[in-house]
Amino acid sequence: MKYIIHGKTSSDFAAAMLNKPQDRRVILNPFFERFNITVFEFLFTSGIDFNFVSVVGAGNDDDVEAMVNIVYSSGNFSNISWSKAYESDAYMKVFEKGHDKMNAYVSSMQVAGIE
Repeated sequence: MKYIIHGKTSSDFAAAMLNKPQDRRVILNPFFERFNITVFEFLFTSGIDFNFVSVVGAGNDDDVEAMVNIVYSSGNFSNISWSKAYESDAYMKVFEKGHDKMNAYVSSMQVAGIE
């Protein structure tokens, strides 16, 4: 499965990098290996809302969630989150599944008689 991780690095991260510049991907490769996570992209950006984005492969959501929680707890990020990424054909199948089951959903507006 493929995932996208994005976040905003903290002032602690900037201070550490200014004091000792380092290639974070190289340093973190053994950490990713512990979770059987494959890193496809590991990018720092000039964004305002977030300035880091990574595309990774992992066996399940729990591994990504655990890994991101460890990274967040380090104080290197003021904000970090992840989401599952879908190839277009896989995303179509998600909508096919919804299409096949959507008649079972009853909205609160329908129950209230407001439509």
